[in-house]
Amino acid sequence: MTDGTGDIHYLGIVDYMVNPEEVKDVLAVVGLYEDGDEDCNNALIDHETGLNSSTVDEVLEYLWKSDQIEGVMIVGGRNPSLDDVRRVLPDRDRLWGDDGRYQAHP
Repeated sequence: MTDGTGDIHYLGIVDYMVNPEEVKDVLAVVGLYEDGDEDCNNALIDHETGLNSSTVDEVLEYLWKSDQIEGVMIVGGRNPSLDDVRRVLPDRDRLWGDDGRYQAHP
C-alpha cells in the first residue's frame, strides 16, 4: 500500500514489497474475469498481464495475505495456486467465506 507519496507500507503479515504497477495489473485482470465464465487463476493472470509466473505468484500472495482478494487454494504447483480469484469489496459478500481467506499453515 502506498500513502500517495510513492512510499510502500507493510500490511500486517505481509513481509515483502511488491511493485504497485504489477498489483494494479493483476487486480485489473481479476476484475475483468472474477464474474465471468472462465476461472480466474494464476495461469490466466500470467497470460493476460504478460508478467512472469513468479511475479504473479508474489503479487497474488501479497493481495491474498492483505485480504484484498479471495480464492480457493488448489493443487497446481504454484505458491499460492489459486482458483476462482475475486476481489474483496466492501459492498459485496465473500463468495468463499472463510475458505477463501489466507490461512497460515502451522
